[in-house]
Amino acid sequence: MTARSSFLSLALAGTLLAGCASTSQRPAGGEQPHRVPDSAPDKVAATRAAAGLHLEEDDERWGIEAARARKQNAETKTPPSSPGSVTAPTSPPPPH
Repeated sequence: MTARSSFLSLALAGTLLAGCASTSQRPAGGEQPHRVPDSAPDKVAATRAAAGLHLEEDDERWGIEAARARKQNAETKTPPSSPGSVTAPTSPPPPH
């Protein structure tokens, strides 16, 4: 009887294991829509706002936004280098 009861327990455990492993997949209609990735400025703004350190007040006090705007304007105003200003590479001096 012991062999028979151990066989039944093993068969029951195997049946339960197979039943758990063969569950159906979630239906496709229940999935969440894909999110659009955040842009870099959105990430920066979210990080600064989430910190709770009132960084905007410090930026206004020290003029950080104004400095960023000046830097960006300076970068856009610099003209590209003209092709005539590029010098050709020279050969190395001969060894002595």
